[in-house]
Amino acid sequence: MSRLRTSSWLVLALLAVSGLLLIAMQPYAAGYGHVRKTILDELLMQWKDPTWQHGALLPFIVGFLLWRRQKEVAQLPLASNRWGVTLIIFALFLYFAGFRANNFYCGYLGIMTLIAGASLWLEGFQRSRARFFAWLMLGFMWPLPFLEEGIGYQMRLLMVKTTGFVLNAVGVDSLVSGTALQSMPNIELGRKPGDLFSVGIAAPCSGMRSLFALLVVGALFSYFRQRVMWRRFVLFSMILPIAIVANMARILVLIFSAMAFGQQWAIGDAQKEVSTFHEFTGIVVFLVALLLLQFASWLLNRFCGGADCKRSRTVSRQVVAPVL
Repeated sequence: MSRLRTSSWLVLALLAVSGLLLIAMQPYAAGYGHVRKTILDELLMQWKDPTWQHGALLPFIVGFLLWRRQKEVAQLPLASNRWGVTLIIFALFLYFAGFRANNFYCGYLGIMTLIAGASLWLEGFQRSRARFFAWLMLGFMWPLPFLEEGIGYQMRLLMVKTTGFVLNAVGVDSLVSGTALQSMPNIELGRKPGDLFSVGIAAPCSGMRSLFALLVVGALFSYFRQRVMWRRFVLFSMILPIAIVANMARILVLIFSAMAFGQQWAIGDAQKEVSTFHEFTGIVVFLVALLLLQFASWLLNRFCGGADCKRSRTVSRQVVAPVL
């Protein structure tokens, strides 16, 4: 067993060095440029974008997740699974396909598959299963701008229509025009359209900027707050509607602040882009999201009663290495 463990560590170190070379040294793709960049260069460039800044924290988060379960994992049998070799070969094929196609996404998928295959080959199914959640969390590290471009506009339209509906429902007459929202004119009071507030829902305000970070927060929250697998999935599935509601709460705060203190103070103007208050309200999204997640978790605990729930809790305590 000691020889197997020593051999596994040597092979793991070799694979780690190889993976590092593939990510940091090998010029991989050019994207929309003219010169091929390494995957690491692409990551560092994308992580400067506020939408993907959370990716820089994921290696540390994954390291913590692996560290906190190291004693449990050490008690599991060390074995080798031949399917891991198949995954490694497939991962190298994906990596090469992305290199030839000038596509970073294939490279991302190839690296993730290589990590999964190496774990399965060197440590076996049980240990790999125990680390499955950490591997899933590592997936949030990779930036996927095509998702932002693909659904960002639809998120903006949904945000404008939903916010306009809420404002009209509470008696604040508003007019929706494309991705803009402004107050209705009032002839009796001499108000023109947009005198009270005029908000253009730009891409950063659509909720896309906070959505991906909230997915990370929601995944960790679901993992630590729930112990039964199906409830973790249910809680995590609520992230998208919660992100929409949380971002709408921020827009409402901006609108009501503009009505009370003026457009320039609350939102900003053409010269000053956005005001300090506008920037500060970004924290509202995460505060509201965490409160809603906590409330959803409480509902799951409150209404998951009876023998079935108790039996699920008992089983989850007895399993040494659950899948999630």
